[in-house]
Amino acid sequence: MPEPELYPRSGAHNSAMPRIRPADSDTSLGGHRVTARARMAECAGHRPPRSVPRAAGEGNTVTDSLMRLHISTGDPDEAHQWLSDAYADHRVTLSGRSTAFRFTHSVADCGLLKVGVARHTMTLHGTWEPLDDIMLFSHLLTGRFTIRSPHDEVAAGPGDVFGYDPDTLMQVEWNDIKMAQVRIQRSAMERLAAEMLGDDRGSVPVGFDLARPVTAAKAVHWKRLMQYVTTDVATSPGVHGSPLVMRHVQRLVVATALATFPNSTLTGTPVPAGYASPDAVRRAVEFIEEHAGSDIDLTAVAEAAHVGPRALQRAFRRTLDITPLGYLRSVRLDRAHAELRTADPGAGATVSGIAGRWGFGHPGRFAADYRARFGRSPSETLRN
Repeated sequence: MPEPELYPRSGAHNSAMPRIRPADSDTSLGGHRVTARARMAECAGHRPPRSVPRAAGEGNTVTDSLMRLHISTGDPDEAHQWLSDAYADHRVTLSGRSTAFRFTHSVADCGLLKVGVARHTMTLHGTWEPLDDIMLFSHLLTGRFTIRSPHDEVAAGPGDVFGYDPDTLMQVEWNDIKMAQVRIQRSAMERLAAEMLGDDRGSVPVGFDLARPVTAAKAVHWKRLMQYVTTDVATSPGVHGSPLVMRHVQRLVVATALATFPNSTLTGTPVPAGYASPDAVRRAVEFIEEHAGSDIDLTAVAEAAHVGPRALQRAFRRTLDITPLGYLRSVRLDRAHAELRTADPGAGATVSGIAGRWGFGHPGRFAADYRARFGRSPSETLRN
């Protein structure tokens, strides 16, 4: 199956979508919470490998194009698990015909930046945690997409381009969308921004607003640049095989993003440092341990730690090498394991019932994560 282009040469609208995630249901997922499959890690730092679906025949074969199909599924829970791993943790409700659901996501990995093509066929309402270390820019190709932060809102239709604020919680609504996305490592953008601005600090804090491009002409220029990246760059081994050329492409994309979308380098607005002390991590860990059986999210954990979500995420990575929600999932897995060891199947205890009590709504995925962590299936633990 040929890989799609983000911006077709023909001029007709192609399509692709952004980042997000749902769960299982027949017709509606009203109020269903989709838990993120964060990195599984024990307190000692064990981190089992994450499996990412590959296109058939992809393997280790060398191809001429960087664009690879990373996932194609009809399972909403699997789709949103992938999106949570790739972008940010989130909770959503879905409506529409889940039996006809389809999600695909192709990605061209250009080193410091990734260009993606996605398709999601259901109607979604949800909340996204801050993107934190990802700078994200989208081009809606088909469907309707509305996103709100505490200060801004973008209601996009086909052809619209916009950037995200990586430091705020976002409310998202969409209907049967296709979207093209560019994501850039925040640290890489801040490092390249320092070079371009001649700043001797080596890295300049950069923050973006949730907003459309500063002018219509800038929007057109951005689309043309993405056409160049997804066709001439991603499909040409002579281009993407050269580190020097790819370095130039990365700098070009970063410079264009900084000139196109409202951000702190254009307005001079300082970006908060977002530091969280070890005491904040300790408070967060205590809150998670005490409330692991409750419906808590990153915002609730950050409030308990008396810091912002972004600062807490960075502090967890710095001190524990895991995200706060990854730690929460790890604690819940431990609690489910402990309950399985003491439960009596003769009294009606089941794996699915215990898993559900600890927030694991997908039995197959719970079993896989459990085996990766404990080296046996949850049903074996319950029987023995």
